[in-house]
Amino acid sequence: MVPKIVGPRELATPIHEKLLQAAPADAGRSTRLVSAESINESTPGFDQGVSLVSYNADDESDLALAKKAQQGHIDFILRGEILPDRRPRSITEAGNRLTVSWRLTPVSADVQTQTEGRPLGKPVVVELESALKRYPDLALAVDKDAALQSALVRETLPLITPSVVRERVQLEIPYLLPGTQAIRRGNALAVAGRWGEAEAIWQEVQQRYPFSSVAVHNLAIAAVAKQEFGQARSLASQAVRMKPTKLHQQTLVWVERAQRAYHEAFELPDPPEGWSVTRTTR
Repeated sequence: MVPKIVGPRELATPIHEKLLQAAPADAGRSTRLVSAESINESTPGFDQGVSLVSYNADDESDLALAKKAQQGHIDFILRGEILPDRRPRSITEAGNRLTVSWRLTPVSADVQTQTEGRPLGKPVVVELESALKRYPDLALAVDKDAALQSALVRETLPLITPSVVRERVQLEIPYLLPGTQAIRRGNALAVAGRWGEAEAIWQEVQQRYPFSSVAVHNLAIAAVAKQEFGQARSLASQAVRMKPTKLHQQTLVWVERAQRAYHEAFELPDPPEGWSVTRTTR
């Protein structure tokens, strides 16, 4: 459930409407987004007597919203507030930044158990210039304010729907070493998304030149691409032992963080070997 967004109506209303309309319906991401007002109108047997006073006439209290959400079979309440731009007026007059602070509160008993009942908060900050680079189609919009609002909605959806998080990771590039040409060919395949072919090339280099820490390092990244984290950590550790460069050490930490995120996402127990270079965030 998405109540009215707190803030200037000329901004809050269109953002609220765009967010409700942007709810994904494709398989695996299907999400139902409804306004608080629609639950009053459409929920059979809704208790019209629920009315709790809030400090803001336009902002219903948490208790009133929770009651609506429970009767509307809602799992979460997503509340937003537009934050004022504190930058100098000479900058803010351009109107090129929009910040909304979101708070996601679990409602249903099952979801409260999974999230320990804690509300989750996160601000979303969007600047017009970077938004147009990230979403080139919005550059065609005549109304730049509308483009900025649409970009903010797109940045908000990953907070509440399954999404792909893209990360940049550095493959090692050898210079004047045995197997250099083959490793570079594997790197090009990996960049093109052909990880299986790249891995086969790096494995061949490793077999021919067992001292190639570059091949071992890149194989660790290929193992992460297959979600074979145990193998990835073993290879990353081996690369550090062979040549403790800054890149190898950074990759070892990245591999373990990726494994942690995977275990936490699927509520898996810690691996038998435990954690060696990162600490738990729980």
